[in-house]
Amino acid sequence: MAERGKALYAYLSSGSNNVVARRPVTLYGIDGAITAGAFVRVDDSHSFPQGAFNLNSATSNTVGFFAVGTQFTPGIGLNSGMVVAFASNALGVTIEYE
Repeated sequence: MAERGKALYAYLSSGSNNVVARRPVTLYGIDGAITAGAFVRVDDSHSFPQGAFNLNSATSNTVGFFAVGTQFTPGIGLNSGMVVAFASNALGVTIEYE
């Protein structure tokens, strides 16, 4: 059985277009303080066309919209990288990945 790598944590305090990883990763959890009813958006990408981060782009590859406090077992594999966006009035979000 292959040994798992160490879990990594990204604390994000800015809501818009946070590049968490520029390589293939596995997403394990989303936690933090965010307003009721708001969601975290995760995209399987490390960049967008012409270097402009635009999560509304037709070429973006959205994995999903998730509530804070979501855990993924055994994890969600992202092939290109990970970009995360959430409500700008959030206090912060922590992403667990490897």
